[in-house]
Amino acid sequence: MLSANQLTCIRNQRILFDELSFELEAGQLMYLTGPNGAGKTTLLRSLVGLQHLQQGQVLLDNMPISDCSEQILYIGHKPAVNEWLSAKQNLAHWFELSGQTADCEMLLNKVGLGGLMDLPVKFLSAGQKRRVALVRMWQSNAKLWVLDEPFTSIDIKGVDVLNQLFLRHKQNGGYVIVTSHQTLPDNLVDRTLNLEYRF
Repeated sequence: MLSANQLTCIRNQRILFDELSFELEAGQLMYLTGPNGAGKTTLLRSLVGLQHLQQGQVLLDNMPISDCSEQILYIGHKPAVNEWLSAKQNLAHWFELSGQTADCEMLLNKVGLGGLMDLPVKFLSAGQKRRVALVRMWQSNAKLWVLDEPFTSIDIKGVDVLNQLFLRHKQNGGYVIVTSHQTLPDNLVDRTLNLEYRF
C-alpha cells in the first residue's frame, strides 16, 4: 500500500495543501486533478521525496519513501533529457544509472523513433522528446509510477499506448499516480484526488 499521512506544504507563504492523507492499494491508479497552481506538481514531487514537506510522511509498503528510490519511476512534466545527446545515448545513460541493461534500439523503435535515435535530441519535436523520456516505462521494474502530465505533446495513438501501459502496470500489481489535463478512461481510474487552488 502507498500511504500519505497528514501532508502539508507551504510555498512562497501560500499553503498548497495541508493535512492531506490518502491511501492507494497495489494495482490501483490515482488521477490527480486541479487547476494550474493548485499544487499538483508539488504534491507529486513530495510523494517521491523531491519536495520538502512542512509536515507529513509517505510510506510505500510500510517503508519511508526515502528508502524506496529503486521502486519509484518519476517522470516530470518536462522531458528531462540531455538535448546534446542522442535519444539512444540518453536511454543508455538512464539505464546505466539504474543498474539495468536494455536494448535501447528496440525500445526506441517501439515508440517510433527508430530512424531518429542517433540524432541529438535538440533536433527532435516536443512530442518526440517526450517519447524519449516516456520510453523508460517499457523497461521499468519500479512498483510506483508517478507521472506529471505524461500526455503532453503526445498524439492520440501515443495516448492510447500509454493507457495500455498503465493498465498493464496495474495488472502486475503496480501503483500509478498521474496528473493530466486530458480525461483518463474510466476503466483505468480507481481514485481521483482533486486539489483546489488556495489564495
